[in-house]
Amino acid sequence: MGFDAFMLRAAVWEIDNTLSGARVEKVLQPSKDEIFLVTHKEGTHFRLHINAGASAPRIGITKEAPENPKVPPMFCMLLRKHLTGAKLIKAEQKGFERVAELEFETYDEMGFLTVRRLICEVMGRYSNAVLCDAEYKILNVLRPVDFTTSSKRQLLPQMTYEYPPSQGKRNPLTETPEEFIACVEEVSAGALTQRYEGLSPMTSDEIVYRAGGETAGTERLCKAFFSFVGDSLENKYDPTLIIGADGQPFEFSPFEITRFDSCVSSGIYKKIKKATLGELTDAFFAERERANREKQRARDTERLLKNVENRLVKKLELQKKELKDTEKKSEYKHKADLITANIYRFRDKADTVSVIDYEDDGEGGYTEKEVVIKLERGLTLAQNAQKLYKKYNKAKNAETEIMAQIEKGSAELEYIRSVRDALQRISCQADLEEIQRELREAGYDKGHNKEKAVKSNVRVQPKNARPGNPDKYVTSGGFTVFVGKNNLQNDYITFKLASKSDFWFHVKNRPGSHTVLVCEGREPSTLDLTEAAELAALNSRAAGEDRVEVDYTRIRNVKKPAGARPGYVIYEGYNTALVSAKGKGIG
Repeated sequence: MGFDAFMLRAAVWEIDNTLSGARVEKVLQPSKDEIFLVTHKEGTHFRLHINAGASAPRIGITKEAPENPKVPPMFCMLLRKHLTGAKLIKAEQKGFERVAELEFETYDEMGFLTVRRLICEVMGRYSNAVLCDAEYKILNVLRPVDFTTSSKRQLLPQMTYEYPPSQGKRNPLTETPEEFIACVEEVSAGALTQRYEGLSPMTSDEIVYRAGGETAGTERLCKAFFSFVGDSLENKYDPTLIIGADGQPFEFSPFEITRFDSCVSSGIYKKIKKATLGELTDAFFAERERANREKQRARDTERLLKNVENRLVKKLELQKKELKDTEKKSEYKHKADLITANIYRFRDKADTVSVIDYEDDGEGGYTEKEVVIKLERGLTLAQNAQKLYKKYNKAKNAETEIMAQIEKGSAELEYIRSVRDALQRISCQADLEEIQRELREAGYDKGHNKEKAVKSNVRVQPKNARPGNPDKYVTSGGFTVFVGKNNLQNDYITFKLASKSDFWFHVKNRPGSHTVLVCEGREPSTLDLTEAAELAALNSRAAGEDRVEVDYTRIRNVKKPAGARPGYVIYEGYNTALVSAKGKGIG
């Protein structure tokens, strides 16, 4: 279920029962949408987490330990001023809306006892946190709302706080069975969500399921509805988490969840009970946010590589264009030679000169050809010849330098594409971290991913750390095959793990993994070699194709040039196999 009014009521009840009388020791704001109040009560420390973000708004007790930013935001500074040392008097939900009010007792600047209210609106993309005084005058707002944002309700300092306007729906906590029967005409989750405030679609689905489905009558739906409401009124909670087939949590509730029981009994889903509501939300949101952070970090790395690749492609295009321009160097020198040879025939500072050029006819003789050379006005013939010689020398030197730059850029482009290929095949966070470490060691993304890793509490691997475990397979003949998942692992299995007599495989002229067939003194069969070649094809840019060329040779024939980037090798004495890259590989 979403963090609806039922979940908020349960969370507020737990906060009130656990933290009433607790004093605030610290106020942290690790991100623009999150606030942590570190409190202590009877020798025990508790963390109260408020998330006003659009993707996962919530409030509750947590065991998550946030990182304290070096420069706290202004809202955090104001909370510290008013709430540090304050005592939580009570936590309550106003009506049945998704609004929680935390009332604190503290002292003002003059030393008089006063009240501060921290109001948390858990309403999706409209979520917010507002600090008010005892009379609900707004002291500050996490996300100010002015007339340009909303014409109906503004949240600005010095204004009087007003609760969100009613949506015209009925309060399920004050409803009677007679009113329910008269109000709900059809048995559907949509009808419940439309008529009653604070119900998420998932909560309505659970109520309808308990009633027996949409074919049940309104009386059975009424009974299921008030059973659900009764548990909330009596604070009878049973925190439940549902784990999907992919191992990720996808559903949670402060009550028992029954509509997935068939999938749970068949082993497709898992149902996990938690001792507290705080543990429930930690388990659900922490795992989901961790997965989102991993996806974001992978997207950041992919964006970095794509930007580098695009830059290299444009740079190479310009260099190739410049290289083509250097093809005129011979023409420059030839014209300069003709001017020099005929300089005695013409007067200085002419606009053009017409000379006879002798060309080899290919039969041992020469042919005469009249050539008109345009001269630069204001320069003598000698100066024109000298200028053409300079253009020739410049073009000749540029050609050498540009060819070297093109070779260097092409190698770098090949490397970046190999890293992008490895990034498409990562299977866990460790694979991603190893690719990011490789990029840092190669001089890309200096400090960027390191900062992100620190912020997300991810351990940054030291430089030159041993690569992670490559994929391992066994052929039909019992031979072990290692497949590198990135360039660091490619170098490791090729030059550290393999023996000189082992076989090395790589897809031809395309990015892909190094693949090593370990022989251990035995001679592999054709089938073993084919299976290893198929693994090399499957773990490459050619995956999914019918006919893929894979080069293979002994490890002794594979060399790494001095100073070459990770994963780059040269090899000789190889054979090429034609295999399919559409299979699932071997086990």
